[in-house]
Amino acid sequence: MRTNPIFQILVVLTIFIVAFVLEIMPWPAGFQGLRPTWVVLVLIYWALALPNKISVGSAFVAGIVWDLILGSILGIHALGLSIAIYFVAKYHLILRNLSLWFQSLLIMAYIALIRLFIFMVELMLHGAEFNQQELLGAVISGILWPWIFLLMRQIRRWLRLR
Repeated sequence: MRTNPIFQILVVLTIFIVAFVLEIMPWPAGFQGLRPTWVVLVLIYWALALPNKISVGSAFVAGIVWDLILGSILGIHALGLSIAIYFVAKYHLILRNLSLWFQSLLIMAYIALIRLFIFMVELMLHGAEFNQQELLGAVISGILWPWIFLLMRQIRRWLRLR
């Protein structure tokens, strides 16, 4: 049953649905910026693990869905995620061989850059204000990376995805 491709696709889609639910889950008003970027973490993992199956196109679709869920301008997250996942997929062989803690530091910087990119686009379009807690959210995402990585790897091995 684990080798059934439809079952494997459904499990990966379920993981993305859980990431989207965690992304939109309400937080207290003063702590919105501290939220980890679950969708980006899951996308980065799958782009590292299966760069031939989950890549720029998947990131674009996830970004469009993210824009629709958040009600933001259509294409902002899609563009940011597509650019981000392009570099992850391009350098996946190098990134996979780094230690989890070094990957975690890179994830912190990477998510901060993604959030800054999205802010810059929103600033140009409609004068958004920057919440400095967004950078702390990137740090929290980086701290969570080793556990997300290990959980996703366990799921990938259980499903025998290659």
